[in-house]
Amino acid sequence: MLLEMARRGEIDPWNIDVIDVTDRFLKKLEDAKNLDLRISGRVLLYAAILIRMKAETITLESVETTDEGEEDETPSFLIDDVEFDDGILEVLKSQRRRIRKITTLVDLIRELRKAEEVERRRKKRKVVERDIVKKTLVIFKEENLEDIISKVEREVLRILRSKKSISFYSLVRGKSVGKILDYYVSLLHLAFRRKVELNQREVYGDLEVKLP
Repeated sequence: MLLEMARRGEIDPWNIDVIDVTDRFLKKLEDAKNLDLRISGRVLLYAAILIRMKAETITLESVETTDEGEEDETPSFLIDDVEFDDGILEVLKSQRRRIRKITTLVDLIRELRKAEEVERRRKKRKVVERDIVKKTLVIFKEENLEDIISKVEREVLRILRSKKSISFYSLVRGKSVGKILDYYVSLLHLAFRRKVELNQREVYGDLEVKLP
């Protein structure tokens, strides 16, 4: 859609204004929605990312230090269609310098695709985690899951009495695959019960385990 807008002369591909492009992009989507035209999930995701980029651009350009920029102007038709993850917002915040340097359509598309890749990995990780839990429940069928959770909880709490946090890799180092699954599932249950807090700073990175 962005390339089409450039071909029609609606935007200048060599002098991109993120705010103007976002407004024009959203207007195109709203028109398509009103005509009951099919809109792909990728286009909807790009729209959500552009809104965040617009907010970041406004914040960067704002002279008022007390003004955090405009409130999110997410169109109502996007709220139901897009599950926008805060992880992308964090990526965009870390890319503020690059957002400031967006001047061409190529720059903009490159940043959109980077944010899209973060979202793709997040969804893939969620699917993998769900599969692991399902498979592990089968393994635990003949065992008492609560006993395993209690053992892991006692060990983790003992360690956290002397240090603020411990990495998952350190916790399971040298253990068999079966034991690693025991610890992983137990920690998920403990986090759900608010007995521990799990943090992951990057996709596929190590888990940090600490008290809530």
